[in-house]
Amino acid sequence: MKPAIKTFATFASSTSYALTAILFLVDMANKPLTLSIVIPVFNEEDYIGKCLDSIARQTIMPQEVFVVDNNCTDGTVAIAKKYSFVKLLHEKRQHQVFAQATSFNASNSDILGRIDADSILPPDWTGKIIKVFEIEPKLTAVTSGADPYDVPLKWLGAAIFHGYIYLAGLIGGQRMLWGSNCAVRASGWRKIKHKVLMRGDIWEDYDMAFCLRRHGRIGYLKNNQVGVSFRAMHTNFKHHVSYQFRSVRTFYYRANPLRLALFVLLWLWTFPVYPLAAFDDWLLKQKTTNKKQEK
Repeated sequence: MKPAIKTFATFASSTSYALTAILFLVDMANKPLTLSIVIPVFNEEDYIGKCLDSIARQTIMPQEVFVVDNNCTDGTVAIAKKYSFVKLLHEKRQHQVFAQATSFNASNSDILGRIDADSILPPDWTGKIIKVFEIEPKLTAVTSGADPYDVPLKWLGAAIFHGYIYLAGLIGGQRMLWGSNCAVRASGWRKIKHKVLMRGDIWEDYDMAFCLRRHGRIGYLKNNQVGVSFRAMHTNFKHHVSYQFRSVRTFYYRANPLRLALFVLLWLWTFPVYPLAAFDDWLLKQKTTNKKQEK
């Protein structure tokens, strides 16, 4: 082959490869983002059915729905198996942090949606999550609020919850994620999956927020609240304190001493809230008793 012809053939071949690569990138850029929903479960037979029903009503169905059996001994798994779109996973290590990691690593989607078994999604939840990630390429995670469905003092409970998580974000230096209603870009998870604290005595959603802050912005969707149970408030005082102290421990491992001290002050502020929670629990029991009597 003459040198000129050989040079032209080489140029044509390299140009072809370049065009193919460009077309591939353009196609990937125009391809809609996909989303998986992840639900860790441990004895959630009273909640999981309504949660999965709300997923079935999504205007845009998620690509995958993972229910992660975290050693259930009740009917949770049997209920989950009734839904054809559910992919059932099993995680023997007890705690949401392990169940969450197992499902995140198993997903093939661009976005990892994280909810709890008591979460009831609005019909456009999936669509709104996908849209905000498509609009904002630098967004690494997004979270939203709560619409409690099992507290008589609903407005007060919601106000305290949203105020607490907002102030925690200000103190922590970035918005905190809430595990019952959040989503993470899969590429972001891959960057932090070996950095998150794999232990059961912390809040895994706060921990993810601390790890993700170096990899993009954490956003907040005002109009994408989910219905949730405030069941954590309806526990005895010892359990309540032990559960809430996990957030302090998360700050201890992730924040500097000043931020930790400020967060401890915020955490101590929640103690006066417990009598309100106890009163709310009494109202809930009275409401339940009255309904039974009416029947």
